[in-house]
Amino acid sequence: MKITRLDVARKAGVSTAVVSYVINKGPRPVAPDTRARVEKAIQDLGYRPNAIASALRGGSTHSIGFLTPNPRDPFHAQMAEAIERTFLGLGYLVITGNTYYARAREERLLRTFLDRKVDGLILNSGITLASSLAPILGDVPILSLDAEPMPDIASISADESADAATAVEHLQRHGHRLIAHIAGPPHLRGEELKTRGWRGQQDSHHSPSGDELIAYAESSEEGGSSAASLLLGARGRPTALHDERPTALFVSSDVQAIGAISACRQLGLRVPHEVAIVSLGGTRAAGYTQPPLTTVRQDFEFIAATAASRLLDRIRDPGSSSSDLMLTGNLVVGESCGCPPPTSPY
Repeated sequence: MKITRLDVARKAGVSTAVVSYVINKGPRPVAPDTRARVEKAIQDLGYRPNAIASALRGGSTHSIGFLTPNPRDPFHAQMAEAIERTFLGLGYLVITGNTYYARAREERLLRTFLDRKVDGLILNSGITLASSLAPILGDVPILSLDAEPMPDIASISADESADAATAVEHLQRHGHRLIAHIAGPPHLRGEELKTRGWRGQQDSHHSPSGDELIAYAESSEEGGSSAASLLLGARGRPTALHDERPTALFVSSDVQAIGAISACRQLGLRVPHEVAIVSLGGTRAAGYTQPPLTTVRQDFEFIAATAASRLLDRIRDPGSSSSDLMLTGNLVVGESCGCPPPTSPY
C-alpha cells in the first residue's frame, strides 16, 4: 500500500501542511519537537516524497538535460560520464539523450527535456540547436560543449584547429612529410576546424595538403578502418598522385584511430615503423591499443566542473553571463607516433 503524506500527518499528529514544511525545509518554521515527530513518522512508515512534484512546486526539478551525439565514441562516453558524476555530486540528476547527429532526434529530445521542466541544458559536440525550437526554449539556461556557435549561449570548446596542428607538428618532428588525414563527418564544424589545423600545419612546412589526402568517415572503429584502407591502399588516391603512400596519419578521434591501427595490420603495415599515427581525444581507450596511441588529450573532469559551475550560475541567476572558454589539449605520447615507450602516460 502506498504511504501518503496524509498517513505521515496522522501518525505524527500534525497537519499535512506541517509535514510539507518539514520535507521542504520551509517556507514556515517548525518547532524542533514537532519536526522530530514528523521525521520519525516518515522513517517508521517508509514514506518517500514525490520528488518531482515537490521540485515543481519549488520551481526546480534539480535536473539537467544533456544532449550528446554518439555513445559509441569513447570521447563522448567519457565526457558524459564526467558530466553526470559532477552534477550528481552537486545534487542534480542528468538526463542524457543521444542524438546520433540526427536533427529529428535532437528536436524530439529537446522537447522531451522541456516537457520535463529541466533546470538547464548542455549541448555536446556536434549538436546544433534547432532554430524551430528557439521560441519555446524561453529562459532555460543553456551551455554548449564544442557545439556550433549560437547567439546568447555560452560555450566551452576545444581549440580543434590548434590541437590538430599540435598533432601534425609532432608527426613532422618525426620526419614525416606525406601525412594523410582521417576526418569525421564533413558537415560538423569541429571536423572542419581539425582539417584546417592539419592543412595549415602542412602548408607551414611546404608539405602536401590536398584533398586527396583526406578521407571522411563516421566516428567509429569501422569508420577509421575504412578511411585508413582508402588512404593507405596500394591503389589509393595518395599513392596514385604522389607515387608513394602516406607515412603518417593524423586522425580526428581516438575511436577512428583504433580502427586505423586495425586496418594497418590487415594491410601488412606496421605501426609506427611504416605508418605513424596521432589522434585527438585522449580517452582511456587510447592507452590500450597496440601500440598505445599518441593523442592530444582534453581534460574531461575540468570541462565538466567548469560546465557545471557556469550553468548552475545561470540557473541561480538568469541575468548572469559568462564568456566563452576555449581550451587547448595536451599531447600525451604513446608509441603509435614512433616515440620510445613512455612510462605509463595513461
